[in-house]
Amino acid sequence: MTESGEFQVWRPQSLSIVCFRYAPGAIRDGARLDAINRAALERVQLGGKAFLSSTLLDGRFWLRACIVNPRASRDDIDILIAAVRAAAEAETCVP
Repeated sequence: MTESGEFQVWRPQSLSIVCFRYAPGAIRDGARLDAINRAALERVQLGGKAFLSSTLLDGRFWLRACIVNPRASRDDIDILIAAVRAAAEAETCVP
């Protein structure tokens, strides 16, 4: 996820919870990133391919994935990341 340069991952992670946010280098405004991630969360949840929750860390909006299903695979994680990326990219194209 971090290798693409499009996401930030909160460290440290704990147990099965990972907090992350879409944050491409071209967008530096924290409030804009918060808005993009809020909208992406709604799009992902309504899309039905994955479920995420959210949290505030240091006053910023972060997506929160909790993977507890022992049958979850790398493909499931890839689908989640792709869904978030597509939702966030769609939001950045909205005028």
